[in-house]
Amino acid sequence: MFEWVPYTPVGSALRVTHTSCCGLLEFASEGGAFFVLRRICGGRDEETGRGHYRQAFDIYVALAEAHQAEHQRRGEAPEPDSFLGQTR
Repeated sequence: MFEWVPYTPVGSALRVTHTSCCGLLEFASEGGAFFVLRRICGGRDEETGRGHYRQAFDIYVALAEAHQAEHQRRGEAPEPDSFLGQTR
């Protein structure tokens, strides 16, 4: 799967440009790098996929699709996500 590591700020301001269904995932950038954030127990954040835009975007889409599939398995309607269905 994906390796999640503790989020550690790197200099410049954190910018979150997109949030997934339920607020589970955030597509973010900081210091010229893009990545996916998630909040874990205790109010801490973890990140995965830090790197170029396309790399982080593809990881966000894979994680958001898995999250939506989990909703569907439970018989729930997931919130729409404008990043899903875009050309990779």
